[in-house]
Amino acid sequence: MGTVLPWLFTLCHLLISKSSYPSYGAANDSLFPNQSLTDGMNLVSSNEIFELGFFGSPPFIGKRYLGLWYKDIGSSTAVWVGNVLDPLRCGELVFNQRGCIFLQDYIGTTISVYKPNQIVLRPVLKLLDSGNLVFGDSRNLTAGEYLWQSFDHPVDTLLPGMKLGWDQKTGIDRSMRSWRTSVDPAPGDYLFRLDSGDSGHSPQLVLEKKQRRVSRWGPWDGQKFSGSDALMENDYFRPMFNSNTDAFYFTFEAKYDWSLKLTLNLEGKIEFLRWNNATKRWDIVNTLNKDICDQYRTCGPFGVCIGEDPRCWCPDGFTAASQDDWNKKDFTEGCRRITPLNYSDKDLFVKNTGLKLPDNVTYWGMLHPEECVEKCLKESSCMAYTNININGNGSKCLVWLGGLLDMRRSQKSGNDIFIRMANGRIDAPVSRWRRKLKWIVFVSMMSVLAIVILVTYIRYRYRVRRIVVLDKPEVNQPGNSQGAFLQGTNVIAYDFSVLAAATNNFSLDNKIGHGGFGNVYKGVLETGVEIAVKKQNVTSRQGFREFENEVKLIAKLQHRNLTKLLGYCIHGTEKSLVYEFMENNSLDKVIFDPARRVTVTWPTRFNIIKGVAKGLAYMHHDSRLTIIHRDLKASNVLLDREMTPKISDLGLSRVFEDDVEEKTQHVIGTRGYMPPEYLENGYYSTTSDVFSFGILALEIVSGERNWNYRHPIYDVGLVGYAWRIWTEGTAIELLDPLIEKPADCNEVLGCILVGLLCCERRTEDRPSMAQVVSLLKENEMSRLNFMPQEPYF
Repeated sequence: MGTVLPWLFTLCHLLISKSSYPSYGAANDSLFPNQSLTDGMNLVSSNEIFELGFFGSPPFIGKRYLGLWYKDIGSSTAVWVGNVLDPLRCGELVFNQRGCIFLQDYIGTTISVYKPNQIVLRPVLKLLDSGNLVFGDSRNLTAGEYLWQSFDHPVDTLLPGMKLGWDQKTGIDRSMRSWRTSVDPAPGDYLFRLDSGDSGHSPQLVLEKKQRRVSRWGPWDGQKFSGSDALMENDYFRPMFNSNTDAFYFTFEAKYDWSLKLTLNLEGKIEFLRWNNATKRWDIVNTLNKDICDQYRTCGPFGVCIGEDPRCWCPDGFTAASQDDWNKKDFTEGCRRITPLNYSDKDLFVKNTGLKLPDNVTYWGMLHPEECVEKCLKESSCMAYTNININGNGSKCLVWLGGLLDMRRSQKSGNDIFIRMANGRIDAPVSRWRRKLKWIVFVSMMSVLAIVILVTYIRYRYRVRRIVVLDKPEVNQPGNSQGAFLQGTNVIAYDFSVLAAATNNFSLDNKIGHGGFGNVYKGVLETGVEIAVKKQNVTSRQGFREFENEVKLIAKLQHRNLTKLLGYCIHGTEKSLVYEFMENNSLDKVIFDPARRVTVTWPTRFNIIKGVAKGLAYMHHDSRLTIIHRDLKASNVLLDREMTPKISDLGLSRVFEDDVEEKTQHVIGTRGYMPPEYLENGYYSTTSDVFSFGILALEIVSGERNWNYRHPIYDVGLVGYAWRIWTEGTAIELLDPLIEKPADCNEVLGCILVGLLCCERRTEDRPSMAQVVSLLKENEMSRLNFMPQEPYF
């Protein structure tokens, strides 16, 4: 191909040069009337920072696009595209004597870029060192007077100095749109734009997917976008915002002489990237939507998102709208007031600090705080207010007429907001009688809390006997103070003192792991049996339902590739699960450890992949019920003395009578293993586990974690790299270079193929786990010769 391309470019030039506009060649960074830029030629900015030319598939064969890119980095990461909807077979940029700019190709396709509506005496088209392609009178360009500029038409990238927002005079509304695919710059699913809010007085940045809001940053408070730490000034860039009668826009400038850009990728991630000359790759400087609190309405009305767990919190005077849902980590219903409003001037406002201001703000004009409060009290729908100084010309009264949506805790970039309450606190010195009243209330609350703890303890002691649902009644087991031995199974209700003695009182020296449930300790019973005790932390996100769920499921499942539950213990509010001890710990501790992964040979890895597949197939197809794990990952696969894999941690699993698809409003799981239909819409089924298995299989083959892997040359993730080398016929390169390559590579290639098949975007294209088990049989590996579809990555 390297010897063919120059001939194609030459042929393309000869064909297009027969048009009515002769090509006289171009200056290094400029085009003048009656000059053109043909495919294979490039404009280069004066200091050789940016380059303009055509890129894409080879001429005549595929699709060609006019694009801009950093000269030293290359066209593989174009920062601007001029014909996203109209690719050419072989392109030419034409600048005719009337000052019209258009694209054409040899088959007669013509695409207008700009047509001046006035006479330009000395027209010129010039590529600047900022990456801006500008058109105007050559005498005015140095003053920044452009009739047309590429900066007004961003695609998926914002360079320093480019604007996101609108211009009232020209009517231009600048926004960013993700590409359709990695090779097609046509508009994709995601749109990043500046939202004007209420009449432009409270602009904020929003990310939309198919016209549905998925993330929000702001509103702008005069100094920053409220609650948006990633958009604060830092060592790399300085964010800027302009708000006046003529224009509203966001932009940024690089602090140093770096190649820096803001991108919106195919998955909707918005990232500031900096080119690293040493590694020859783009490094992530900041990610705007990096955690679940950046997802829109994570904690529902009046709820506040805290951290990355996520943990949702209710402001003072509020409680969970549905405590049962919150116990299940479903926060979509948000919070409700403990005491209903009076809807009168007797209502008060409680100050909440360090919060991202809610969505759907309304501007009430230039009012002093006292006037803002008075007006809000008279309006029954007014739920909160704040005062900010956006333009530096006085206090603006912002109010919220309805539920407060999309708040999060942000000490660095948060704001004060005053929420309406029937009985709020007043920020004034507390008198002596109020201090006495507070003390009385405190003592009363402590008394109530003691009663609640006692009742909870009694309730747990009562419920312990109903933790596993069986047809036969429970019987007492001698020597067991909880007296719950479950017939039909070998699940024992252990006494707390037995587990404490076995683990040396849960000594840190015995700690062997940690997870969402809590710490895991190694123990030895008096009988000499080694056990692993998973002890729930008091602050654990998993509650009694997950605990009960895991005991019920594992007690009924018997398979050599599923972990064996020996028993459980409920001691007050503390809950523990007792498993058989696994000498080799969890899979992630082995294959991702630079020292240990060398010892895990390919035959061992192949047996682990097959064992996990058999365990999932049993859960999906061979057990009495269809069980979906929902959190399959390397840390949830344990390894015994013989390195036999055993799937563990069924606390998040779901059981169905048949293989069905369900939808949840609260997505839970682990980054890097969740399929697109679950991440985007909350749908899960057995194919969700299949997708996770595909990721796990590729991780076992390569020894790399999917969620943080980035190929140093191709700048793609683990699945993207696997797909690339599979299509190139060099898939064996995915095998962990630290282990010896097997004599017969069919097993390795077969596992990579199975991994790619399981990771396909459409659920109907993925195989079932029963089919996966069949494909992984030794005598089938050499016959796997079909081609998978492009996977999700």
